[in-house]
Amino acid sequence: MKILSNINSNHYTYIKNILSNANELHIISPFLMESFDNFFHEIIEMEVKSITLTTTLKDNDPDLLKKANSLHSLCFNCLKHNIDYRIHIDNKLHGKIYISAMDGEPLQGIITSANFTEAGLGYNHEWGVEIDDSNQLKKLLNDISSLNSHALSKEELKSIIRKVDSYFNSIDNPQKTQIDLKISDLIRHPANLSMNNSDKRYFIKPVGWLERPFSIERTLSSDLEILHFSKRRPAAVRVGDIIICYAVGTAKLLGYFEVLEEPINSMIEGDRWPWSVKAKNLCSDYSKVWNSFGNTISSIQASYRYDTPITYAGGKTLGALNFGADKIQLTKEFAYHVISIIEKNSLDKIIK
Repeated sequence: MKILSNINSNHYTYIKNILSNANELHIISPFLMESFDNFFHEIIEMEVKSITLTTTLKDNDPDLLKKANSLHSLCFNCLKHNIDYRIHIDNKLHGKIYISAMDGEPLQGIITSANFTEAGLGYNHEWGVEIDDSNQLKKLLNDISSLNSHALSKEELKSIIRKVDSYFNSIDNPQKTQIDLKISDLIRHPANLSMNNSDKRYFIKPVGWLERPFSIERTLSSDLEILHFSKRRPAAVRVGDIIICYAVGTAKLLGYFEVLEEPINSMIEGDRWPWSVKAKNLCSDYSKVWNSFGNTISSIQASYRYDTPITYAGGKTLGALNFGADKIQLTKEFAYHVISIIEKNSLDKIIK
């Protein structure tokens, strides 16, 4: 661990230092510089391929105009320099963290008092610490991803920036006017996911079976879908719960769904899957092209912390799915990990 400050150096230099052997940067900061031009000028020769930003975006906040300019500048510079980007929103965010990674593996991190602003990075009296424990940094990123929203789509970003610009152009003196601007309704909040929601349960289930695998040409509904279960009533599955689905055959993720109604029985004699629930697709953009991604049951387990339980019962694998289980209840943390993969891939597809 190393102590950092803006007294004899500055956070611009520290962030450049942790990027020296990395190609990804995670920026977690509630306040942002209004223009990212100078920052990109500093890092453009460093082969950065991806930037993930977590910040705030609150209704009726006087900072909205600056924040909209910040988001526009980040997107513009990333597109200009062919850098992948993702923007997440966490309106309870107060911490400031900067983490470098190489192809998804965290290398170094800075936990500090310095916001990602010109003053915070350059000349305010700020102190922080630098750490290089990859396992702790990975846990930190998992914690952060479990608390924030999905990555904003290009459409959401455009709508937010347009609405903010239009609003501030319509008032004479923004500094003296009480801001009345709601932008939260422009952001999609999948199933109102919250780690603090103790009532919501998370499951993973197969679609198809050994004798009839899920065709690679097939997709699940982009809106409502009927999800089937075996002959035992799925009593644990309730309205509001989340079900992550994967295709039998390829073992690839198909998407994730919110349960809308209690389980019902078909009452058809000999029906192999008599129980079913109606569910809403929460990431239809992913489900439309699910087979173009490489997210399998094996890969989502491998990308998570190997020493941490992933099932509600305390299991560290999803092996029961290989022995005919029609569902497995997951820990909230692992479910969030899987959902974040789905959301990220969905956004990447839109950007491309």
